[in-house]
Amino acid sequence: MAEDIYMGQIHERWSYNVFLSFRGEDVREGFLSHIYESLGRSGIYTFRDDDELKRGENISSALLKAIETSKILLVVLSKNYASSAWCLDELVHIMECRESDSGQMVFPVFYNVDPSHVRRQTGSYGESFVKHESLYPESKLQKWRGALTQIGNLAGFQSHGYSKEADLIDHVIREILRKLPSSYLHLPTYGVGIRTRVQRISELMCFGSDNVKVIGICGMGGIGKTTLAKAAYNEFSQRFEGTSFLENFGEYSTKPEGKVHLQRKLLSDILKTHGKVFNNMDHEVRQRFRNKKVFVVLDDVKDINQIHSTSINLACFGPGSRIIITCRNTHLLEQLGVENVNSPEELDGDESLELLSWHAFRRSAPPAAFAQLSDKLVKYCQGLPLAVEVLGAFLFNRNTSEWRSTLELLKQTPNADIQAKLQISFDALDPEQREMFLDISCFFIGMDKHYVGYILDGCNFYPDIGLTVLKERYLITVRDNRLVMHDLLRDMGRNIVRGTYWNSWEKWSRLWDRAHVIDVLATNSGTNAIEGLSLKAEITGVENLEVKAFSNLRKLRLLQLSHVQVKGNYAHFPRGLRWLCWSEFPLYFIPTELHLGSLVVMDLQYSNLKRLWDDQKQPQELKKLKYLDLSHSVQLTETPDFSYLPNLETLLLINCNRLVLVHNSIGTLESTLVLINLKGCTELCDLPLELYTLKSLETLIISGCSQLEILNDALGELESLTTLKADYTAIRQIPSSKTLKELSLDGCKELWKDRGYTHSDESPQPALSTPPSLKNLLCLKTLRLGSCNLSDELVPSNLGSLPCLEELDLQGNNFRNLQTDFAGLLSLQILRLDSCSQLQSMFSVPKRLRSFYARNCSRLERTPDLSECSMLQSLHLTNCYNLVDTPGLDKLKTVGLIHMEMCNRISATYRERIMQGWAVGANGGIFIPGSSIPDWVSFKNETPSISFRVPVPETLNQDPVGFTLWTPYVSQEDNEMSGYSPKITVKNQTKGIVWRRNPATDHIRMYREKHIWQGHFSNEDFYLETGDNVEVSVDFGDQVTILETGLTLVYSYREQNPDASDEHTSNIGYEVIPDVQLTRTGEEVDDGLITKESRPPRKRRVGLKKLMRLFCLLAFIMFL
Repeated sequence: MAEDIYMGQIHERWSYNVFLSFRGEDVREGFLSHIYESLGRSGIYTFRDDDELKRGENISSALLKAIETSKILLVVLSKNYASSAWCLDELVHIMECRESDSGQMVFPVFYNVDPSHVRRQTGSYGESFVKHESLYPESKLQKWRGALTQIGNLAGFQSHGYSKEADLIDHVIREILRKLPSSYLHLPTYGVGIRTRVQRISELMCFGSDNVKVIGICGMGGIGKTTLAKAAYNEFSQRFEGTSFLENFGEYSTKPEGKVHLQRKLLSDILKTHGKVFNNMDHEVRQRFRNKKVFVVLDDVKDINQIHSTSINLACFGPGSRIIITCRNTHLLEQLGVENVNSPEELDGDESLELLSWHAFRRSAPPAAFAQLSDKLVKYCQGLPLAVEVLGAFLFNRNTSEWRSTLELLKQTPNADIQAKLQISFDALDPEQREMFLDISCFFIGMDKHYVGYILDGCNFYPDIGLTVLKERYLITVRDNRLVMHDLLRDMGRNIVRGTYWNSWEKWSRLWDRAHVIDVLATNSGTNAIEGLSLKAEITGVENLEVKAFSNLRKLRLLQLSHVQVKGNYAHFPRGLRWLCWSEFPLYFIPTELHLGSLVVMDLQYSNLKRLWDDQKQPQELKKLKYLDLSHSVQLTETPDFSYLPNLETLLLINCNRLVLVHNSIGTLESTLVLINLKGCTELCDLPLELYTLKSLETLIISGCSQLEILNDALGELESLTTLKADYTAIRQIPSSKTLKELSLDGCKELWKDRGYTHSDESPQPALSTPPSLKNLLCLKTLRLGSCNLSDELVPSNLGSLPCLEELDLQGNNFRNLQTDFAGLLSLQILRLDSCSQLQSMFSVPKRLRSFYARNCSRLERTPDLSECSMLQSLHLTNCYNLVDTPGLDKLKTVGLIHMEMCNRISATYRERIMQGWAVGANGGIFIPGSSIPDWVSFKNETPSISFRVPVPETLNQDPVGFTLWTPYVSQEDNEMSGYSPKITVKNQTKGIVWRRNPATDHIRMYREKHIWQGHFSNEDFYLETGDNVEVSVDFGDQVTILETGLTLVYSYREQNPDASDEHTSNIGYEVIPDVQLTRTGEEVDDGLITKESRPPRKRRVGLKKLMRLFCLLAFIMFL
């Protein structure tokens, strides 16, 4: 079957830009696949004939047609080209087309052959003709010889003239682009992953809309924004009346006459007015495109004023126009009102390794001797295409010793080309933001954003806006509220700190390397240049230093020490510290001569402190201190006198298990203290009354304070309090609070003892109403009552009085029949009943529930009817050994994830009903006991992969919407803490798209018993079309064996309404097509057809929702 890469419509009468003629056995696996992919990535529509193995005597009419309708005929003349009669016939027709007036061009590539051998039929070409002479008539031989002589006389590309195959390919592509219409842009020779990313841009382009739309491509330097924009430009240009790619827009706009240059190019590209002089460029830009559907790319925009200065805006362009803007700053796109934004993903490990291999070895995978070295380099690059390409090219044709040396060098010195590209974003920052970035790159990666914010604010760096800017410019990211920075950006920052003083670290502004720090302190060579210093001693030892080693560090702002002892007079210690982080602080008290007047954050976790200050001496007043962390200080018996810390906002005393006193001066912080964490202070028996006057307090954590029995009613009067965590305390009552949003009481078994409810089987007690304190928690969103020893009689019966409750956790309790009516919990989305080992039945579940957890409920036989839980997204029933039914589950169309591992009592009929009824719109999967794929799945394979070609649908109103995958698996060991999840790889070989995904399967527990995973994958991800060759593979990891794999294509179908016209459809659904002509070792599979009803495709559903909303709005207006 012939393959082609679609990269846009072709000009005039040409069906293809390029026709490839080649001898498969010579070049198919190497040079040909390479140049074919490069042609596609460069937007060149290419025909490649792959039917060589099925060829007969004569060239097919379709192949002749492809030759005649290709603008450029690219002939790869390899050693055995002339041995194929088919190739020679093809060449004859190619040369005949060249001689006609068609305007076609022939580009010969002499691949490992001498042009004279082609021209004169000598060498391997002569040997081939000796064989042909006994098989073919002289007339045919003469045509072949003539064609070879003609093409041998043409100027072409000779492979022996290039030291690298990539250079040859690059030259060929450039020449082809030069001959094709000017809208095509050259792309890198090796563009791993580009096709997949272009498809995502296609979705944002919204080609069905006539509105003018702007699409943003935004990301860090080197991520491939310009390459992606060029690929999209090549892909979509032919849809528009005019196109223009304004490369380096930001750079040109700042140069003299740069604005005029950009405007002139825009007008010239779209209007084809080369050389024409316009009197008023601004007017021309605003007026000349109003009726044209154009496609414009503004590449590397740095500032909104750069766009405004060129007079470019949406009103300039006609209906259906599209503008792509690439930049490094999301705020710029927000200023422009751009809603459709794509942030190119980093390459995954497989993509990085492939791209590295092409650049370093000219093959798709590294040689065995370089495998580990390649993995290390891929890890260093962290998915940044620029780094992979630069380092791969640098290491081309180098030996393993040179690779190892390079890897060691990179640990000390970033590559200059990579750093220069990344530093553009840094150079665009304000001075305070630069300092902030350097602080983070040297000290704060991985730390809590809130914590770092205190420090940076104390340094007058304005982190509220500064961190936002760094995030907008992709210099940092925030994950789980922690600061994350790409390793290469970190290395760039540290390299900037080094400057030109490579071996003079005493001149650096920040010191983070242990060896450098020890050298500076041991030799007392510190200078005023040093603003930050981090020294973490080896785990096995302690560093002993003298105070005088710090005496020259007069501008030190940031100090981090761990396992370090400092002896001497602390009067010589730096006085300008804003951050003191000293893990395992060795002293019993902070020396009074240690001047901390500028300190904002004091972090002395795991210290030996008994008290903060010596009672015999006057404490320091730390007016600027906002954050105090003395957690895990097991010698600490009391808190400091807070009157000396007048601006304290955060107090952390976690696991200070000898703490017995919270100083009553805490009341002096009534307008500043926001958070108190006393978790694990097991000797603390009460809290001072003054604590209940803290008007600013938002979070109070006393979990694990097992001696604490009483919370004063005044706690409910704290207007700012939103979070109270009192797990595993001895409290007996809960103060009422109208502001509380999160209340956690896990393990509080004493709560109802005073009420006389000591439950036993022999003496059941009457049902308990919701405690009065709960009734008034009108703002409560999260309530945790896990492991509270709640029996049937003790479960609060009217939890419906909590209208805002979104999450309820009752796990680990002892009730058997949960009779609570959840109907009143209209906001409840998450219900947790895990490890309720006595639970046998439930009355109901909330109808708006999204996640239901009942794992390890070993006596539960059936869930309540789930059919009305129309918003349920995940169901977790792992280890419900006696479960036999989940009524209504097969009716739901929203559930994307079902965990039923070890539910071994479910029947085969139940299993099939769930699998057949499962909603196709989800992609998390079903995990259920079983060892074989259902009989109605037509294609099965005993390997973890399947290859198939998407068939022609039976009717015109069918489109592939995805596929469903079945995978029976077994683990080598029971592992309830498993981190395994299925890794899916879909290769659309026709389009050159590789799609990899770890479905959102939540926590998977692995067992040695056989289970089946069933997953559905939407066609929105991998763009299947009729005729596509596709390979799907699944991998659970080394410890999991996949027993079999099955696959079924799912199609959309629309049934015509007999009462409606042909232009409308009345019903949209899905049709599962098992007989998809899936192939295994060349065999075709042709089984039966199965259909099932399901929910409509996502995009159509969105349209229906909008229509319903409009209808409701109109009805409401009419009612008014």
